[in-house]
Amino acid sequence: MIERPHLTTASGPNAVWSVDFKGWFRTGDGTRVDPLTIRDMTSRCLLAVELLGEQTIAATRPVFERTFRRNGLPDAIRMDNGSPFGADGALGLTRLSSWWIRLGIRVEFITPGRPGENAAHEQMHGVYKKEVANPPAPTLRAQKMRTRAWVREYNEVRPHDALAMLRPAEVYRKSTRRMPARLRPLRYPSGWLSRLVKGKGMISLHGRGRYIGEAFERERLGLKRTVTGWDVYFGEFLVGRLAANETTGIHAARYRNARTNDHPSPVLTSPAQPEVRGGGRGCAAIAAPAHL
Repeated sequence: MIERPHLTTASGPNAVWSVDFKGWFRTGDGTRVDPLTIRDMTSRCLLAVELLGEQTIAATRPVFERTFRRNGLPDAIRMDNGSPFGADGALGLTRLSSWWIRLGIRVEFITPGRPGENAAHEQMHGVYKKEVANPPAPTLRAQKMRTRAWVREYNEVRPHDALAMLRPAEVYRKSTRRMPARLRPLRYPSGWLSRLVKGKGMISLHGRGRYIGEAFERERLGLKRTVTGWDVYFGEFLVGRLAANETTGIHAARYRNARTNDHPSPVLTSPAQPEVRGGGRGCAAIAAPAHL
């Protein structure tokens, strides 16, 4: 696969996880199924295939919490720009992808309209559709059982050309970075203002409500004074700019231009990650896809 300049080369297990929703379908009894898939890019290991009923943050975040606790944290997560991973607001983040950043995970959006930047993941979806979902099982429970068996075969039985005919379970290792039980608060350099983002993505600044973005609700942002207003930061990321002579919302920054080196780096919240004791191999053995 050709790596794009803004994408990380997957140099080993957990360097990059790719995530996506396979196109939804209905089981024989009419139940809607939205398969969420999480895959380690180096080993091709399927870490989770969850058959959800909707593509929302509320449905998706618990899947990642379970996967992070079971497998540890990846260095980067790669996905498309659609919901619930990406949005149209500042940095293109949602509450889900901003949470990943707080965990110390790099968020990598593929270029809009270029699914080939996640081609291996798309190819896996095609295999799932052909072998497991076309035609679908008569019930959701039966589809989950069928999916669980397929994931086990995909990870433990089927050799892959890209792995020199090894199986994903032979290549994958758990991450040595653990998901912290709790996130430390963000801290910013002395002299900056600090504001907590409240409901509907608003902060209070000099007695006025200013819109920042719902992706940052309940997060503390840093405001660096400039000649014309404030630069607003989410950790080390420039979210955008607030003009002093306006009462409107933020002039949003783009995600790929967000990292800057022209200011003292704020302290990110993720504590040092202890090694996972006994973290082993065998991705199917540690995955719990398609909960019944």
